[in-house]
Amino acid sequence: MKEENPIHIKLEYEEAVQSRRDILSSEMGLIEIMKISKRFALLRKEELIYKIKIQKRVKELLVNIKNLQEMLPKVKIPEILKEPQETRTRKTFQHIDTNLERELLEIQEKLNSLAR
Repeated sequence: MKEENPIHIKLEYEEAVQSRRDILSSEMGLIEIMKISKRFALLRKEELIYKIKIQKRVKELLVNIKNLQEMLPKVKIPEILKEPQETRTRKTFQHIDTNLERELLEIQEKLNSLAR
């Protein structure tokens, strides 16, 4: 094994004091980071506990809603009042098509006015 020769560095008093301050402030920063990290871990754990509680309550609520739907009577809508699904869909598409056609006509008019 090699012999180790210690190396000595001479520091001025001001440099030594400043180095000591830097080391102490670094230690303070690390301690603050550890405190924040521990606080974060506690808050995260608390958050997960609350999320689990919410999830359980939502499941209970869904079960209650399902039970309530089973208990309530079913509403029968007369055939006259029922509108076929196709009719509703066609109306929606016709409305969209009308809007698109109108926009196309406006753009065409603008192009024609620019061409003049």
